[in-house]
Amino acid sequence: MNAHATTKVESLLPWANKAFRDNPYPWYDVVRSKAPVYKDPLVENTFVISRYDDIVKYGKHPSLTMKAPDWVPKSPWSLFKDSIIVRDPPEHTDLRRRSNKWFTPKLANQWAEATAKAVNSAIDGLGPQGMIEAFRNLALIPAHHAMCSALGLPTEGYDTASAWMHDAMTGLGSAVTAEEEQRCQAAFDYLSDRVRYYLAMRRASPEPGMTASWIEEVANGEMTEQQLFEGLLLFWATGTPNAAYLITGGLEIFARHPDVFELWKTSPDKHQAIMNEITRLHTPEISFTRFTTEELEIRGVKIPPKMLVRFMIASANRDPEVFKDPHKVDVTRSAEAGNHLSFGVGAHSCPGMIISLAEANAVFNTIAKRVKRIEMAGEPVYAHNDRSAAYARLPLRLVV
Repeated sequence: MNAHATTKVESLLPWANKAFRDNPYPWYDVVRSKAPVYKDPLVENTFVISRYDDIVKYGKHPSLTMKAPDWVPKSPWSLFKDSIIVRDPPEHTDLRRRSNKWFTPKLANQWAEATAKAVNSAIDGLGPQGMIEAFRNLALIPAHHAMCSALGLPTEGYDTASAWMHDAMTGLGSAVTAEEEQRCQAAFDYLSDRVRYYLAMRRASPEPGMTASWIEEVANGEMTEQQLFEGLLLFWATGTPNAAYLITGGLEIFARHPDVFELWKTSPDKHQAIMNEITRLHTPEISFTRFTTEELEIRGVKIPPKMLVRFMIASANRDPEVFKDPHKVDVTRSAEAGNHLSFGVGAHSCPGMIISLAEANAVFNTIAKRVKRIEMAGEPVYAHNDRSAAYARLPLRLVV
């Protein structure tokens, strides 16, 4: 969905710079101060919004749309033609109802039982030193088990799928290179192939879950084949990495701040405050984009029609005007501090929010019951790009 950068000019947001991708927050601090409504010189027809209040106010502005104007080149993400991520209300609202009923708080907790089971299995398999690769074994795979429980699909093979999904997310970034776009296309080729395999599996052998239910809706004329394919691709492929990043971020906080882990263990009434802080600091999807359909003025800057607007929610989550000492882990923040933007704003807020939080709670509660202490066993390996945050590895030692 993004035009390639064609000129080398100085920018407040050097999207492709490795240091920026590893830790963009110093740059966010500058752009919030100097240019909170920033016309990006690196990417065609793009404005960047970085302050919390502006994102809350304008991120759900009714004049904005998900539909890309003609100047936006086709990308691998263009395969989504009729799903909740490309439709505006009221079509979006109707489509979203089909998934919402599978991710109520009650059902999400039921699906998350598979998460707890996978975490218990990982702890059972610890060696005498308690060493574990936490990203895969305590976050990614356990979270995927919960999603598969909801979808009614087998759980195998997600290590490979998650790696492809990381390449797919890179294609949503700013100033996407030709190489990144090729990797994104290869990712969607693989992920689409797996989804079609699972659809054929469930047509041949139905099992309870969202997939079989949606297949039945297609047979009854209540849903199109395209909506079925896009919906399953969205939840099976993209529904786990964000939750895994959130969970892994919480585990890193617990390891670096033993007092926070102890508080989770001993004070259930503090769980919400701790989860809010973990989610604020570990924003999986760094930004979201919309397009203007008419002139939109923000802080005196007039954004013309048919522009791409990138709302930097990771920047907003560390806006010092809203969160005092924003880079600090502080689980004593007021209730208002729970209003982080990690799950987006407006109608297009994350459809997987409820199950992601259920998965995180299942992981943290299971570990709290069985582990005395969590220790860092090496430095994390991050896999951030300019659009999404991710871990490659988090080495921990669990003292049981």
